[in-house]
Amino acid sequence: MKRVLIKNIIAVVILLIGLQSCNERENYTDAPTVLDIVEEIMINGKSAEIDHLAGTINVSLVGNIDLSTVLFEAIAPTGVTTSPQSGTTLDLTNELTVVVDNGFGQRIYTLNATLLPSKIAFLGDGATIAEIADDDVKAAAEWTQATYGNNFVYIAYDELTDEALEGVNVIVYVYDNVGTSDQPAALLNKLNVLSKFYVQGGKIVAGLLGTGLVEELGRDTSGLRTIIGTGLGGDNPDLWGIGFTNSTVANIISNDVPRNANNFVDVINPGYKEDHNALWNLGSIPEPKYSNFNSIYNAEPISIWDHTLSNEGAAGIIIWKPFERFQGYMITIGIGGMEWNMNDGRENPYLSNVEQVYKNSIDYLSSL
Repeated sequence: MKRVLIKNIIAVVILLIGLQSCNERENYTDAPTVLDIVEEIMINGKSAEIDHLAGTINVSLVGNIDLSTVLFEAIAPTGVTTSPQSGTTLDLTNELTVVVDNGFGQRIYTLNATLLPSKIAFLGDGATIAEIADDDVKAAAEWTQATYGNNFVYIAYDELTDEALEGVNVIVYVYDNVGTSDQPAALLNKLNVLSKFYVQGGKIVAGLLGTGLVEELGRDTSGLRTIIGTGLGGDNPDLWGIGFTNSTVANIISNDVPRNANNFVDVINPGYKEDHNALWNLGSIPEPKYSNFNSIYNAEPISIWDHTLSNEGAAGIIIWKPFERFQGYMITIGIGGMEWNMNDGRENPYLSNVEQVYKNSIDYLSSL
């Protein structure tokens, strides 16, 4: 009797394991060799998220593209083919079926594309761009408007609401001031709107003294943003440059930015400089400082003054990735020499480098 009972228990256990295995392998059609599956799917160069068990391929694309003509690319092991073929132009206005075949069996996926919001919003203290008080902030707003055209929207601090941010993908917030690094009261009055946007997955590029927004939102709790200058500035005979790490994100943000002979990026020529730094002092972070700061705060430092890059003693550009309750991304650019307007009336031949770093930052966040 005991033997019969034990046999029955074993049979039930085997059945349950079999049912569980079937569930876990719901996207397999036949043959164990179908484990040779597609490695990566890209739509218009953007990597898609593949769920092999559920049989889904999902991709989010920048909102101003035409979904009816997108490029499908697939990377798969030798002998594995996809239908549609890699390199095919697809219409993804509706869901599409992708079949992966290795000659022994097939796996079937549903490909779905969604469009991200497309607007780039600039925040300023003036009712219009022309009425922005600070010369650097005004120049940054004018550049952003010229660069993003129909996808650009200007939002005055007083007009910042949930409705104003509808359709906004990335907020650009550049703030500069003399005498104090405190964020403007009019903006802090709308901090709940910005917090909701950021917590729910919105993206922000914050420049100059505006980097303090990451603290006001509660994302940066390090207390290390202590290298801050708010003086009038003055004449300086030096050429200033910045250095980037060689990480994947650093290479994206510095892409197409010319390097000098030392592989650094020049940002401001000799002449009057405001020098409004807003940097993170990483002296208290153990070696390797950038890596450990990233591990602690899920925030990757990628740039600082050229001659100090190897020491990693401070950080000037940081990528703040989703962390705890914050689903959004933020890039803080606090290197004071990255000015937008020269106070002595001269032209800075390296302004285009500053602009390209900001554009790469905005475009990178737009794609996430």
